[in-house]
Amino acid sequence: MSEEYGASRGFTVTHQRNVLDIDFSGIITASAFLTIQPTNPSLRAIYLNASPLLQINNVTLSSPTLVEAFLPTPASFTLSNPFQPLPTREPPIDIKSHPEIKRKTWSAMGESDEGELAISVSGGWVRLLHTELPSGNGQTQVSFAPIHVQIDYQLVLGGDVVEGIVFNRPGDAGDDSQIPHMFLSPTIYDAARIWTPCVDSLWERCTWELEFIVPRYLEGGEPGPDEEAYPVMVVSSGELMEQVTHPHDPNKVIFYYLQTNPTSVQHISFAAGPFEMHCCSADESHKPILAFCLPGELDNLKHSTSWLPRAMSFYAEMGSYPFTDFKAVFVNNPRTECSTSATLAILSSNLLHPPEVIEQAVEIRRVLSLALIQQWIGVNIIQRTLADTWLINGLALYIQAQFIRHLLGNNEYRFRLKKDIDRCVQQDQGSQWPLCVPGIIDPPDANTTAFTNLKAPLVLHILDRYIAKTGTSLGLSQVIPRIFVASLSDELQGNSLTTQYFFRQCRKVSGLDLQTFQDQWIFGSGCPRLSIKTNFIKKKLLVEFTVTQTQPANDYINRLSEKVKKTAVWKRPTHFFEGSLTVRIHEADGAPFEHLVDIKTPSKTFPLPFNTKYKRTRRSGHIAARFSKMQDALAAGEANDEEDEARLQAADRAGVFAYPPWEDEEERRRWKVAEWGENDADQMMGEGGGYEWIRIDPECEWLASIEYNEKPWCWISQLQGDRDVIAQLEAINRMRAFPSPVIASELARTVLVKNYYYRVRMEAARALATYNIAECDYLGYFFVLKLFQTLYCHPPDDPDAEASAMECRPLPNDFSNFSDYFVKKCLIAAMPDLRDMQTRTVWRNARRILLDLLRSNDNTGNRWSDSYYVAAIITAIGNAFTFGSSAQPSLDEKEREAEASLMRDSGEALDRAMTMDRLVPSYHNLITKAGLQTHIKSILAGQATNDARLLLSYTREGNFEPIRMVAFDGLLLCKPPGRSLALDQYLDEVIRSDHSLTIRRHVARGLSESILMTLALGEIQVPQPGVLDDESEEAREKRNEAQSNAIVKAVRKDFAKKEDVKVLIQNLLISSFTSPDHEVLMALLKVAEIVSASSPEPLPGNIITLQTPTVETAPALPTPKIRLSMGSSEIRPDAQGYGFPIVDGQMTPGGSNIPLKITLNPNANVSQSSQKKKNVPKQQRRGLSDNDFKAITIALQKLIAHKTSYWFRQPVDPVRDDAHDYSAVIKNPMDLQTISAKLDNGMYANRQEFVTDVRLIIANCYTYNTTPTSLVRKAGEAFEKMFNNLWSKTEHTLSSSAAAAQQAALAPRTPIAIPPAPVAAPPLAAEASLPAPKATAVKFKVKPPKTVSIDTSVTEHVPPMAPPPLPSSKKSALSATSATTKSPDRPPVPTFPPSENKLSKKRKEPSKSRNELDDILGAEVDEIEKRRPSLNDGLDDLLVPKSENDSPRPPAAKKIKIPLVQPRNKSPEKERTTSAEPKHTSKIKLATPTSTPPLPSTSQIPSGISVDVKPSIKKSKPKPLSVNIPSEGKKASSIERSTASASPAPPPKAQLPPPNQPLPSDTTAAVPTRNKPVPPPDLPPTVKNNTAMKNKRGKHLMSILMKEFAAVFFLKPVDPIADGCPTYLDEIKQPMDFGTIVKKIDGRKYKTLGQFARDIELVFANCRQFNPPGEITQCADTVESVYWREWPKVASAKMTPEERKAMGSLINQALKNPLSEWFRYAVDPIALGIPTYFDIIPPDDARDLTLIKNKFDKGQYREAKHVDEDVELMLENARVFNGEGAVVDAANALGKWWTQQRHKMD
Repeated sequence: MSEEYGASRGFTVTHQRNVLDIDFSGIITASAFLTIQPTNPSLRAIYLNASPLLQINNVTLSSPTLVEAFLPTPASFTLSNPFQPLPTREPPIDIKSHPEIKRKTWSAMGESDEGELAISVSGGWVRLLHTELPSGNGQTQVSFAPIHVQIDYQLVLGGDVVEGIVFNRPGDAGDDSQIPHMFLSPTIYDAARIWTPCVDSLWERCTWELEFIVPRYLEGGEPGPDEEAYPVMVVSSGELMEQVTHPHDPNKVIFYYLQTNPTSVQHISFAAGPFEMHCCSADESHKPILAFCLPGELDNLKHSTSWLPRAMSFYAEMGSYPFTDFKAVFVNNPRTECSTSATLAILSSNLLHPPEVIEQAVEIRRVLSLALIQQWIGVNIIQRTLADTWLINGLALYIQAQFIRHLLGNNEYRFRLKKDIDRCVQQDQGSQWPLCVPGIIDPPDANTTAFTNLKAPLVLHILDRYIAKTGTSLGLSQVIPRIFVASLSDELQGNSLTTQYFFRQCRKVSGLDLQTFQDQWIFGSGCPRLSIKTNFIKKKLLVEFTVTQTQPANDYINRLSEKVKKTAVWKRPTHFFEGSLTVRIHEADGAPFEHLVDIKTPSKTFPLPFNTKYKRTRRSGHIAARFSKMQDALAAGEANDEEDEARLQAADRAGVFAYPPWEDEEERRRWKVAEWGENDADQMMGEGGGYEWIRIDPECEWLASIEYNEKPWCWISQLQGDRDVIAQLEAINRMRAFPSPVIASELARTVLVKNYYYRVRMEAARALATYNIAECDYLGYFFVLKLFQTLYCHPPDDPDAEASAMECRPLPNDFSNFSDYFVKKCLIAAMPDLRDMQTRTVWRNARRILLDLLRSNDNTGNRWSDSYYVAAIITAIGNAFTFGSSAQPSLDEKEREAEASLMRDSGEALDRAMTMDRLVPSYHNLITKAGLQTHIKSILAGQATNDARLLLSYTREGNFEPIRMVAFDGLLLCKPPGRSLALDQYLDEVIRSDHSLTIRRHVARGLSESILMTLALGEIQVPQPGVLDDESEEAREKRNEAQSNAIVKAVRKDFAKKEDVKVLIQNLLISSFTSPDHEVLMALLKVAEIVSASSPEPLPGNIITLQTPTVETAPALPTPKIRLSMGSSEIRPDAQGYGFPIVDGQMTPGGSNIPLKITLNPNANVSQSSQKKKNVPKQQRRGLSDNDFKAITIALQKLIAHKTSYWFRQPVDPVRDDAHDYSAVIKNPMDLQTISAKLDNGMYANRQEFVTDVRLIIANCYTYNTTPTSLVRKAGEAFEKMFNNLWSKTEHTLSSSAAAAQQAALAPRTPIAIPPAPVAAPPLAAEASLPAPKATAVKFKVKPPKTVSIDTSVTEHVPPMAPPPLPSSKKSALSATSATTKSPDRPPVPTFPPSENKLSKKRKEPSKSRNELDDILGAEVDEIEKRRPSLNDGLDDLLVPKSENDSPRPPAAKKIKIPLVQPRNKSPEKERTTSAEPKHTSKIKLATPTSTPPLPSTSQIPSGISVDVKPSIKKSKPKPLSVNIPSEGKKASSIERSTASASPAPPPKAQLPPPNQPLPSDTTAAVPTRNKPVPPPDLPPTVKNNTAMKNKRGKHLMSILMKEFAAVFFLKPVDPIADGCPTYLDEIKQPMDFGTIVKKIDGRKYKTLGQFARDIELVFANCRQFNPPGEITQCADTVESVYWREWPKVASAKMTPEERKAMGSLINQALKNPLSEWFRYAVDPIALGIPTYFDIIPPDDARDLTLIKNKFDKGQYREAKHVDEDVELMLENARVFNGEGAVVDAANALGKWWTQQRHKMD
């Protein structure tokens, strides 16, 4: 691996020597001497890793070779800092720039990995040497000459805190008693560069020389005769060669260490200080073991490390120790508990313990034994790649587990093994990665490492069992020594181990094919679930054993959304696990019979033979034996010799775990020992020769969860009869599922019997709390207290007392029996689990006993420390008194007073214990730590005042670090960021300047965690979405995504009000970017992501700000636009240059002074229109008005969002909400979720029904919650108040609007003035009888029901209005209207003075009624209006609002000039034609009433006038209104709504006449003729395009088309029934729509772009075929023009920027892919020994990935296929030259991978 990394850098480091002068004030002055071996002749610069904190003084190069030696020469160098201060720019970097800061962080970290120190070696330093071989025949060897680099540098830290190195100085952190010492303490993989320039890589290994210059004595100088002096020692990696006095300063000493084994700089460490040494193995034959500690800790050191020689001897049996010695140094406040390096482990002095401390003895054995085995596997042997990390960690932990087995016994090992398997199975349910992921390039994070360290040794355990069981060897005990020997004999290349090498050794030893095992457990993730069913068949004497296997990890992946699943599938969940499963059947005589079943199918039944010869079962259980004695008569009649023998065997087994005192009936009565009932006993005794119990996988050969249900007496038999700890543990866990007094009695007996392993007794004690239920008569409560009283208390005065009156007077402490000590602590921990089911509080007597234990604790006669014991009592008190505190209000006065008294006693007892701990500190301040945790719990439970002062006192520097961390956790939980600015500033200062880097990181990480905890505690309200029973996967994913977005928005909304906090976080984040610790920076980035939205990062380059000139005059108002169409073929320009369509024989406007007046009557009968109204929204199907619907919707949203509605958002669940009598009290339940469902289903006819339902919610709340102090009732009162305020304002607004509408409806209307008819027309009085001429209708669009008034009188000086296409939005339509008055529905618009040519601008003033409505209903009104448009919206866009002052009289008409435009054929060029100018222009006067009048009657509409309402295409699509206005003043005979819908289907064709034919008098719209648009001439081929389909481009094109407003008709398939076109499918044989096209793209149905274009054009062709020219075909024209505009981008062969980015990423991936090892660099025929390469492969055809990347970076590839061609040429060269072999296989594999990736890109 070192060679590979050296080849990429161009050099390797073969040797490094460091000379360091250490000053304990925080200064290191040093020189580094590196021997560089070049590997590339083009090497021009050496890049080394060096911290920017290093002050590089000078760099010297030399090359002391035997021939042409280069003398030391100063070299040019550059030391860069990738983490430069963030730039000052506009817009400035703030908290919203967290994505940019994160990107810069990752970029800087990547840049630092490449090397911060660049040293120039150009100018001949890289040269070749010719050396003569020792054979003497004149042969020479060519090699690169080594380069010696000397770097003189200095590290000045002082009191600064940095990663990787620690200086503990007196006075730092306020601790004047600190002993000066320093050490290395890395916590990240690249921390070694802090103390020396190096190649900071695990795989760059070299030999080392280390020289340390330190003061001889800590005080400096020679001590006096009576002075105590502390000599300074340096403990380092390597072997201590000598310790000499400094030649120039006798007050200094030099320690010289030599490390001859090649070692990475990451495994080099040292510590310096006044250490005391203890030799742990002076008289042993193995390698020396030395331990060092600070002064005053030597006795603890000797006791804590006394077992190390035993560990060294055990490990040395597997392989010789690879180094000369092992050293363990214990220092103060390291960053990690243990840091392992070559021959050295630096550990925390907190691990040391005096002989009287019990618990810490186990902990230090765990930590230090792992550090020792890592010398073999982890330091001497390392992983070849990051993917092999699991093997290194797993082997070390597996061997350590074997030592724990040797040290602590098999029971402890088996117990830990079972617990680890259960934890692994629980975690590996689909969210974890496989152990080995080939090709990973990033080091695993902390969570991944923790899971790997858990699963890897377990997998090696089952591998060991598999090899030993199936193969011919003894398992891994023969494989591991082979690996150790290979590392010492250089057989293992570079001492780096790979997964393949390891399994190859396993295969050699066992002769087994382990590929299936690797695929399942190493390269796959997940653990199976085995469901077991058994059935004993008496006649056949066999057991039917059914095994069903399921995969939780697979199910987890399948439940994910498609987007997430694409990433999750790389976790490779194993689909099925194969293997043999051991089944051990303990038959009636207790004899075990093992069976092996092969699991090869998901479900199978195995017949297992039965071996028992006698007929009746005799249970080995003690309770069964007692019942057998009670049935003497029956048993005597059926007994025989075999049964007597079986009974004796059962008695022998039961006697091992028997409790003799329970043989006495009186004692059994006192203990309330339960026995089986007669029915259960008969069933148990009459099983007819069945088995006693069955063990499944007894040797833990599967990492699986096993579901197996058996009779309870079988589990009792297993607990009593099986001596395996795992069997007993399984039995206890299975017995929890049976709420039986007999089971509770058996568990109590297990605690009493000391023959059980103490951990099994502890599990039984904790399980007893499960039986604190009424079904078991609360025996769990009784047994826990009775056990504690019997085992650890004075004899009671009343031995028959019940649990509530039981007294426990504890005996003086005596911990000499460790088993009883741990069981005692476990019983204390079980007491808080004993709760009263009614009040949900811990039983009062249990709490009183806990207080008595704390107050009467007596440890005077005990030789062991009681620190852990007292801490356990305090923790139990905290759990007991804080749980169920919310139930206090339900107690009566007397009980409440008793509870308050008990609470005061607990507070006093805790304060007294913490005070004593301050005066006489406990071991590691355990009592104070437990007391702080209890205090925090009481604050969160509302029992203590949330006062931060107590916690603040424990956070100050100088306190024990674990205590400070607990106190900071309490501060962040009780006072999260944003609650106290002073506290936030204090936390900010801690993160910036605390002397403990551990505390800085802990507080920084705690900031984000505390913010998220506020969500869990309900301090930030998040609306909870409803959950449907039959919810689809897609709906569930959308709901989860919406819920996640709602949480983010709620948190950010909460912090939007806390600008001071955000400013603190922002300043801290920006300043941390240049800090030396990146862990704090990443934690702060997480905080910023939580509390603030992100802003886009500006594009790189200079930002130029241009000052725009100030315009003094007001800008011109937009030209009003109204679209009119007439069936005329001639357009004549008017005076202003615009055209007006003129019909032959028609006079121009102004030809007559007689106006034609048309009035749309607001009082006309609307029943006819309402009957024709279709597509009524579902919510309004019962007649709910638009205004009522809007008011209800917005009011409901506000109610749900309000915090007081928490209890009323969903139906009451009697079980979940603990309201079992709710249905009996409340007969008509109601909630907001039900109201929302009723609204969505259209069950409300008016808003009064909605109010009734809300009132019902409030009434139900008051009815059920009668207690005035109830939280729910208080919430109901607040909810009622909030609703009353909200609805009163809503009613007021709705009433005001209705009154205004009624007044407007009664106001007289001004008729519409229309130009007179042509001269040849009859008089006006006879106009009503004349038919309308052909093709003379003027068509303009409005939305009913408004008053339209058209006046043809000429008014000059009116600004002209251009004839645009169809208005695209309401704003453009609004600009076409003018009024000088206000309207309750719309704000006024600017007016055009008739006597002025210059436009004036008038500020818009919102109407009063509109503001009132907005105040009440909020900003949601606009959104709801967009989603649910009514027919009134169109008239608002076109008609002019009416003034409030003019409401009693007809409104004054405002006149605007509208040129009429003939409909034209649309084309992509949008050419426009004009005709002669008319003499006069018509003027149309539009007026709008203040309310929404009914539709006009047909008698008041002139025939031929067409007024169309263009629908606002949103969710609902109201049908437009059409009114025909001919040039003659005929009155229309009817008025209809057009039947255009939201699909390409039009109304039935029979209703429309063919083009160019006269329309009937009742036709609603004139149909102009149209020609098919012509595509642009330069359009690339569409249907005939044979280019391969580009799915991403096609998807992008479809998104553009579907966003077009006119594409609303083409988004989904036509429904002939719903869209009112039953003959659509008869005429259109190949229907197509945009939604179907998108689905076909997603399904990769298109092979070419031509197929894709054919479907798009088919949509337009179908539209024109079925629909006559009109609005729908115009929409098709509009969308088709967009299609023509965007198609060149799709068909272009040139790569888009996105495609170039993806292609560049793919090339980079190819370079990193292990398959590309042969193709990364150009072929060098000389170096590779293939001189004929270019004879076969032309040099011009030579390709490699580096060349392809360079060409790509230079932009030499225009099309993606050119890159593919070069890649294929590169692979083909390999095939042509090599023919077959590994290179060709790699070429084929790489080609397949490239094709797959390219397929994903396209």
